[in-house]
Amino acid sequence: LIIVMVLLTSQEQALTAVFAVASNLSCIPLAVSCIRRGLAYESIIGASLAFCSMMYHVGEVYGSSPYFQMFGMSAGQWHRLDNVFSILCFSALLFFLMEFKNHQINEIMRWTSVSFTLYCQERGPWDIRFTAIPICIPLIGLLVKIAHHRINGGQYPQWASTTDFRVGIMLILIAIVFFIRGLDDDNDYLGIDHSLWHFFAGTALYFVF
Repeated sequence: LIIVMVLLTSQEQALTAVFAVASNLSCIPLAVSCIRRGLAYESIIGASLAFCSMMYHVGEVYGSSPYFQMFGMSAGQWHRLDNVFSILCFSALLFFLMEFKNHQINEIMRWTSVSFTLYCQERGPWDIRFTAIPICIPLIGLLVKIAHHRINGGQYPQWASTTDFRVGIMLILIAIVFFIRGLDDDNDYLGIDHSLWHFFAGTALYFVF
């Protein structure tokens, strides 16, 4: 991506950074909603994700700027933190949907997820397996919990039939499409596809939470 940036004009590079930063602002409604409902962990993880993502994309363009270098990390280092908080956000969503009433269980799941995600990202930050595994584990846990509840005569979770949840899932699917398109840096002019991934993912999480 750095090579592609060199081929862009300074104005185009600036626009790339602006689009990336602006698209991350879609996390603000989610953070506000979480704070109002007392979901401190989720709001901090979401805000950290947005900030690290902004720093990563700004660093791709202005990494040599003394103002950027004041933070003491390269764009690549911010990218790794971006990956960590992305994983933690999706894991937090899955824990939220499990609807455990026991505070201790929720705390154990959250902090175990933090520890395991950090291990995975240190083990292989650019290996897709170490991005998928810490998300798939809570996903499997959610599916097992729902299946167990149904086997014992229970109903599907109430959230599964809400309009907000369905809208959120639709937006997540759209976000995934733009994420995949954005992986082709050479053809993602101004990072628009990747920015749309930010926007739709942030908006989707607001509806699902």
